[in-house]
Amino acid sequence: MYGKFTDMIDPGPSRTFVFLDQREDRINWGNCFTDMFGYPDKPQQTRFHGDYPASYHNRAGGFSFADGHSEIKRWVDGRTSPAVVKDRSVVFVDPEYIPSPNNKDIIWMQERATRKIK
Repeated sequence: MYGKFTDMIDPGPSRTFVFLDQREDRINWGNCFTDMFGYPDKPQQTRFHGDYPASYHNRAGGFSFADGHSEIKRWVDGRTSPAVVKDRSVVFVDPEYIPSPNNKDIIWMQERATRKIK
């Protein structure tokens, strides 16, 4: 959590997302968690933590960034956008961690997520 705009050094306001579209069948706590496991040097350990970004825009999802701009990110790994289960909210018997080794989409989100200052 950043107390002021100038605290955002790594990755910086133009590369730190604040909001994103989340899949309708994965909405649980009202947030979308980017699991940082494997970041930055162990991509074989990347995983989802139950939350998936949306892919409503032709296999892409919307992101807004701390500097005020927004982007649509097209997903390149099929594991990022499995079929949506209609009329379903998250059932907590789902696995908490969903391994997705070397997922370039997770790495993209990790590079643009908040993290502790070194």
